[in-house]
Amino acid sequence: MPDGRTYVARVPTCSPVGSAECADVLAKPRTVIFFLHGAGGLEDPATSAYWLGAFHAIAPDAILVYGISKDGSRRWDAGVCCTTAPVDDVGYLAEVVDDLAASWSIARARVGALGVSNGGMLALRATCERPDLVTAVAALSATYDGACDRGKVRVAQWHGALDTVVPLDGGAVPLYGAVRNFPPVASIAKRMTAGSVFVVSILPGRSHAMTWAEYRPAMLWLLGVLR
Repeated sequence: MPDGRTYVARVPTCSPVGSAECADVLAKPRTVIFFLHGAGGLEDPATSAYWLGAFHAIAPDAILVYGISKDGSRRWDAGVCCTTAPVDDVGYLAEVVDDLAASWSIARARVGALGVSNGGMLALRATCERPDLVTAVAALSATYDGACDRGKVRVAQWHGALDTVVPLDGGAVPLYGAVRNFPPVASIAKRMTAGSVFVVSILPGRSHAMTWAEYRPAMLWLLGVLR
């Protein structure tokens, strides 16, 4: 990217390459879905390939993007957490979409994000601040404290009832060198524009960590609302 940041993408393929049939297939406007890891998430090629490969098995026709943090911090600026200084991570997502659009036909109304923990917080911030950019979000173990009234959005959340890192009912938590005042997970619904969609799945007996049992339905939900 112009500012030195990078991203990893898995895109649809077609064979035989160069055929008229493949040209038609690959010209079809594509859904774009970001995966945003939690704070401290690995950003090496093997890790990004693992996640994109797993999601590709569910969404083979979508362009899937593994976000990469600024300067290798492995954290996102989601407002409430988790960088030590402001970073325009929402602007980064917009730049990635523009960069993809230079080579692919992008369905701008079908850009979504799936994020966990700090990555889920950024996904929520992105759709609330830029509903024209990210139109649907699946957030796991995340919350958001800002306004969400710039346009209709679609949000689904999965959250452990026993989460002490990002408490379901909110609270002050010491995290990454600062006290983070997290709002209740469901409070974002009260700040959304009328006509928005909000659903939350509370997972009894679960803490902060998520498993494929949550990632898979999160991706399927995104695909369903982005059709």
